[in-house]
Amino acid sequence: MKDRLLRGAARALLVPPLARALGARRRRGPAAALDPQVAAILQLQRVLRLPPLDSMEPARARAFAEAGLSPLDVAPAPMAQLIDTTAAGIPVRLYVPPGAGPNWLVYFHGGGGVIGSIRASEPVTRLLAAQTSCTVASVEYRLGPEHHHPAAIDDACAAFDALAARAARTSPAGDAVRIAVAGDSFGGYLSAHVDRRATRRPDLQVLIYPLTDMLLGSPSIEAHAHGYLLTGSMIRWFRSNYLGPHAGDTEYLRSISPLHWPDAVLRRAGPAIVVTAGFDPLVDEGDAYAARLQQAGVPVVLQRHPSLIHGFLSLAGAVAQAREAIDELTAAIAAGMIVRRDLGADRAG
Repeated sequence: MKDRLLRGAARALLVPPLARALGARRRRGPAAALDPQVAAILQLQRVLRLPPLDSMEPARARAFAEAGLSPLDVAPAPMAQLIDTTAAGIPVRLYVPPGAGPNWLVYFHGGGGVIGSIRASEPVTRLLAAQTSCTVASVEYRLGPEHHHPAAIDDACAAFDALAARAARTSPAGDAVRIAVAGDSFGGYLSAHVDRRATRRPDLQVLIYPLTDMLLGSPSIEAHAHGYLLTGSMIRWFRSNYLGPHAGDTEYLRSISPLHWPDAVLRRAGPAIVVTAGFDPLVDEGDAYAARLQQAGVPVVLQRHPSLIHGFLSLAGAVAQAREAIDELTAAIAAGMIVRRDLGADRAG
């Protein structure tokens, strides 16, 4: 009941006339292009003075984020089956939509490698399943600082390989089943590593406002460092807790950053959908990674949303532009899963 009331109150404040009035102060100067409903949310956050995650210990930050699941998430789409299982010993939840086709999408949630969970990403994973007709497998990989890099990547690759084998084994289509890897933010970072390392290479990689540069060297890190939910200090807090002793090693950071991988590696990458948001500190590195993939000859669909912010997947229940962005993304995934065999049949390695 409390959740429904909070959801209703938040959405009531975001009807266009009220949202424009509430967010007017945020849409000045460089922020003039910010979506009015997003501007209203940011203004509400400022008024409520919610504590930033980087002011907390990781365990408390996880609990805080989990307890405050967005009242602006989309309503949960109904599933034909919901299955809690494991893959290579890693917890996984399968979302099987009504009328599911043979294809699968393996999903990694965001959270900087420190927070986040299957539960927190459930509204989005349900919607992805419902709108693509794919079985979506959401993976609960290990988090830092309890488990430093590369534990999350090891989990992601092991789970993907196990799920790919399960999909082929259980699908009537057998080897014809197509399997995509997807993730938002840090989940996009994991998806790029899975595309590079997994034994059964994905047919499509879907990177939603991804982290691609552990050096944090893009201009947008500073340009959008304050006031857009994800802050520069929060990004550095995530990196420190995820990497632990590796956080200060520049050459190591470069080697684990998809944006800085050699051309020879990128030429073997699978077709990609890259989604970026104009007011995201990570927007420059997401755009730059899409450009590098294209220069390497990889088919790329870049969906750039200039008026949105990092984390807009969790706003799609009330922000019209965020919901339209998800609809555009799911249409591209459905199309990409059909054409992938022709686009990437000569992929090696």
